[in-house]
Amino acid sequence: MDAEILVLQALIRRLPKSHPKRPQIERELVKKLAGFKGEQSMEYYLSFLPEENFLIFHHLRLQSNIHHFQMDILILSPTFFLILEIKHISGTVTFDKDSNQLVRQYNDDIEVFPDPVLQVNHQRFQLKRWLEHKGFQSIPIEALVVMTNSSTL
Repeated sequence: MDAEILVLQALIRRLPKSHPKRPQIERELVKKLAGFKGEQSMEYYLSFLPEENFLIFHHLRLQSNIHHFQMDILILSPTFFLILEIKHISGTVTFDKDSNQLVRQYNDDIEVFPDPVLQVNHQRFQLKRWLEHKGFQSIPIEALVVMTNSSTL
């Protein structure tokens, strides 16, 4: 299990129910658990890739100049790289290109997230720059957002 999830779970066990930060920490834990579940659900599909042709990295974090960037899953093949941004969001989702947001409606609640398409495209840009800086030849880099929750519309 992800270290951040374990830390948040331990923190909630020790935090009084009346602590003003508890709701914020609980929301963060729910998001982390959903992300973890989404990435775990990808394992089945990734297991069909022949190991001799693909390298799969989870939660890869690289430093680009003074900034770091993280990719949920990076798949390396001899002919291309593939970045997967995993989202395990339930409800009805809308990609709003005007506001660069992902809007989720679930029951009577509406929640707004940053646009994962922009996020994964920025990761592609950062990986391309990182590879160039390290002296690697240009290789095609593809990027996808994968919605893993089967109840997502």
